[in-house]
Amino acid sequence: MSYKRSDKQRIIDGYLANTGRNLFVPTEFIDWLAGQPDHEAYDLFYGKDDASAAREWRVEQARKFASGLRIVVETSQAKSNVVQIRVQEYPAYISPMAQRKMGGGYHAFSPEDGEAVEELRRQGVVALRTWLNRYGGAFKLLGDDVSGIERMVASYEARQETA
Repeated sequence: MSYKRSDKQRIIDGYLANTGRNLFVPTEFIDWLAGQPDHEAYDLFYGKDDASAAREWRVEQARKFASGLRIVVETSQAKSNVVQIRVQEYPAYISPMAQRKMGGGYHAFSPEDGEAVEELRRQGVVALRTWLNRYGGAFKLLGDDVSGIERMVASYEARQETA
C-alpha cells in the first residue's frame, strides 16, 4: 500500500497527538502500532508474516549494498599538440525507474549507452527536483542562489515536453 505525503503526515501527527509525544521515534511508533490492529497503517508494518517481512528487508539491504558503487571513466581528446584528459565518475549500476514496480534490477552503467545515460539524467532530475522541494527554501531564505539548479531541471523538463 502506498501513502501520499499528506496521509503520512496525518498518521504521524495523529500518533503524536494520541500518545502525547512531540518527538517521532520510529521504534516507539512501531511498538505503539503493534497494539493498534484497526489503525490504517497497521497492515503496512504488520500485514506480512515475519518470513516475508524478513525477505523484503534482505532485498532492500541488497539494493543498498549495490547502491552508490561508482566507475571512473577516463577520456582523452587531442587538439593538435595538446591532449585534454577528463576523468568522470558514474554509478557502476543503475536501476531503471520504469522497471522498479515489476521487481526491477540493476544494470551495469556504460557512458557509451545512450539509454543508460538518459535514464541517469532522468533520475538526476528527479533527485534535483526532490532536493529543491525539500531544501531549496532553506537556501533561498539565507540568500543563496539555487536558480542554476532550477534552470537545469526546467531545461531538462522542457526538452522532455517537446520530445
